[in-house]
Amino acid sequence: MVRDTPSTRVRARASVRPWHQLESERVLHVLGSAPSGLTAPEARGRLRDFGANALAEREPPAPWRRYLRQFRSPLIYVLLVAAVVSFFVGERYDPYVILGIVLLNATIGYFQEARAEQALCALRRMTAPRAKVLREGRVHELPASEVVPGDVLVLEAGDRVAADARLLEVYELRVDESALTGESLPSAKDPAPLSAPDLPLGDRRNMVYMHTSVTLGRGRAVVVATGMASEVGAIAGEVASVSMTSPLLRQFRAFSRVLGASILGLIAVVLALGILRGLPPAGMFLVALSMAVSAIPEGLPIVVSVLLAVGVWRMARRNALIRNLPAVEALGSATVIATDKTGTLTLNQMTVQRLYVGGGWVRVTGEGYAPAGEVLPEPEGAPLPRAALRELAAASALCNDALLEEAEGAWRVLGDPTEGALQSLALKLGFDEDWPRLAEIPFASERRWMATLHEAPEGTVAYVKGALERLLPMAGSEFDAEGGLRPLDEAARARWQEAFEAMASRALRVLAVGRLAPPASLEALECPAGAGRLTLVGLVGMWDPPRPEAVEAVSVCQSAGIRVAMITGDHRVTASAIAERLGIARAGQRQVAEGREVEGLDEVQLAARVAEASVYARVSPAHKLRIVRALQASGEIVAMTGDGVNDAPALAQADIGVAMGGTGTEVAKGAADMVLVDDNFASIVAAVEEGRTIADNLRKVLHYLLSTTLAEILTISAAVAIGLPLPLLAVQILWINLVTDGVLDKALALERPEPGHMRKPPRVPGAPLVDRQMIRRMVAAALVMATGTLAVFAWELGRGGGLDRARTMAFVTLVAFQWFSAFVFRSIEQPLSRLGIFSNPWMLLGLAIAVALQLLAIYAPPLHAVLGTVPLSLGELARGVGVAASLPVLAELLKLALANRARQPNEPCE
Repeated sequence: MVRDTPSTRVRARASVRPWHQLESERVLHVLGSAPSGLTAPEARGRLRDFGANALAEREPPAPWRRYLRQFRSPLIYVLLVAAVVSFFVGERYDPYVILGIVLLNATIGYFQEARAEQALCALRRMTAPRAKVLREGRVHELPASEVVPGDVLVLEAGDRVAADARLLEVYELRVDESALTGESLPSAKDPAPLSAPDLPLGDRRNMVYMHTSVTLGRGRAVVVATGMASEVGAIAGEVASVSMTSPLLRQFRAFSRVLGASILGLIAVVLALGILRGLPPAGMFLVALSMAVSAIPEGLPIVVSVLLAVGVWRMARRNALIRNLPAVEALGSATVIATDKTGTLTLNQMTVQRLYVGGGWVRVTGEGYAPAGEVLPEPEGAPLPRAALRELAAASALCNDALLEEAEGAWRVLGDPTEGALQSLALKLGFDEDWPRLAEIPFASERRWMATLHEAPEGTVAYVKGALERLLPMAGSEFDAEGGLRPLDEAARARWQEAFEAMASRALRVLAVGRLAPPASLEALECPAGAGRLTLVGLVGMWDPPRPEAVEAVSVCQSAGIRVAMITGDHRVTASAIAERLGIARAGQRQVAEGREVEGLDEVQLAARVAEASVYARVSPAHKLRIVRALQASGEIVAMTGDGVNDAPALAQADIGVAMGGTGTEVAKGAADMVLVDDNFASIVAAVEEGRTIADNLRKVLHYLLSTTLAEILTISAAVAIGLPLPLLAVQILWINLVTDGVLDKALALERPEPGHMRKPPRVPGAPLVDRQMIRRMVAAALVMATGTLAVFAWELGRGGGLDRARTMAFVTLVAFQWFSAFVFRSIEQPLSRLGIFSNPWMLLGLAIAVALQLLAIYAPPLHAVLGTVPLSLGELARGVGVAASLPVLAELLKLALANRARQPNEPCE
């Protein structure tokens, strides 16, 4: 028997009629809900019965498939061929050792991939969309996955719709449904029921659907379907898994293919030369096998995975969540950071400080959103314009969608911080009334004002707030100090403009507030005939202090060769004043561009303008997209911040889109590569530093591993060329590559940023993994290692120590070279004395493990037969290590010489 629960009754009623045909009251009744939403126990029960509001994801590959996937590499193919051939030529241990190495490498890769997938799942959870719902009449923000049928969604511009829902009320609501319907224009919504039963989705004006985006207005809707029961779920089938591809990984894979092809070519050349010289094929194969094994840096794929995983989690600890792995590499190459002002460079804690009302000035005290403070006239002793202040208070409280609440002694705002500051001002002025709202015109970035119509005690009244430059042309009168009206002549308009500039020059954000003359009609504001109907009430000047750490972060960027461009909707004077305080712009320079200027320039002119502008004022989201494209056309690598739904195109266009985690809309987060948890500009700079560290550490690991590879090839090639026996066996080379290098390269990947790391210019994007300078360094190090190893081998043979002892000595010497080279390559330029021996404790731990394992290889009898080693005396051991110590001595002397030459001033030309 099926248990009768509210959830089963909802399921049974869901098929009564299409939701768009029902009256909203009937929909609520069918779903067992109410305009105030569900209760907490009801929501928990429905979540248990209906399941999470999420789409089914593709099943992860079976463990055995994931394990076999680890063998798909050109380097692994070469090793497997070498193992098979060595078995057929009668090698006793080599094929089993090679197979063991391959299996161990695959096992490590398997677990590393599993951990990387877990890390990505955790990051997806941290950046998962959220939704605002009514529960017991109160607005709650919760993960979208917890939304259930019967929940009442609170929809605002910038929100991503969390589930399929039937609209209950709307205020100029527009929804982008292009993902479902293909319509490029946002759909206007209306909660009225529709009569036709089989309307296409695009014509169901009273419905909203999962994964669509609110572009304008606001509304409320009751959820009718979640998860796979939604329209998106019906067509989803399966969702593509997160791609692990990035330019960095593509470069690495291409490099692996070239290396694999080179190894096969090397084997063919060596075998051909041997056969032409009449040497035994079996013996020549051993030579070719040894060279092939030496040419493969077996641990490189693993260390790249470790490097990226560590980098992503380091960024997460510094409040930057990476959504797309290409951003990890791109961050290290950023040349411009185009950032919003409010909340990113500033604290986003608006506090009203000054008012211009009734033709005079008023000072407001207090900090934050707490409605505690005084309202004082300026100059002191002047009368307060109380009647005008009451109108200003009413407009601030009523033309407002934010809520203030006190929790545990602290005041916080639910909604826009600017509107929160206005609510606090209204309470300071003593206005705490709630007049019913009859209609509204929501704020839009294109119009830069909003208006609301209310039922006041004396009749209907409309209030407007927005940019002075937009309200001033609409105004025909102003309030005087006693609350009377007087015409707004040219002299009065000049006074309002002067008052605005006086506030803006003090880095205050300024809003104008007005009242619509009776008969109150919002339509009058939208048509030309309504010009002159508005009465200006006052100007409100708010202070949003710069973040203390932002000034230092901007300075760090400039030292690192990264230009900071501030983009804001504020007036030119306000934007310029704040930019000067932050160090982004300097007074007297042509560094401020306005949105209308951006709009009036063609592509060529704009590309030239962005080269000199560091501040963009009065810009719209459409301007942001043009600015990003112009910067990219100038060759810049652009990191762009944004939070609104209209910022999504610019975020997607930028090389690194950065969304705000706190104030950002779900649409902006979905379009971004990175999400800032704390909305802090300093976190962007920290992420750039981590991105540079990842790129630098990868180059260090490549230096280290490829110099080892080249040293092994040179050692064996030189021995064959001068007629010496093989100085190293294939299994010994595998030991070096996997055991010695495999311990130290992971420690090298964990290297911290070098001193002066953020005082260098950004790395060139798309630069090859191995450039000419790297090749020169690697060849130099490999020549020292190969010469030292071969000299020890030849000397030991010459003194009659026997081939096994000579090979053991060469083995120890080359391994010791690897110990020292790991420390040499901790920095390409900085001497070890400046880095500090103990600055990377992982390197010391890795060295201790590598030394202990090498002693086992020499002195543990079970390993003698496998590796072909013999015990050495302490003197012999010291001799091999002593020869290897020549590498750091030579390398450090070269670094010091180059550093001294770089510090010397240029000599004048004769």
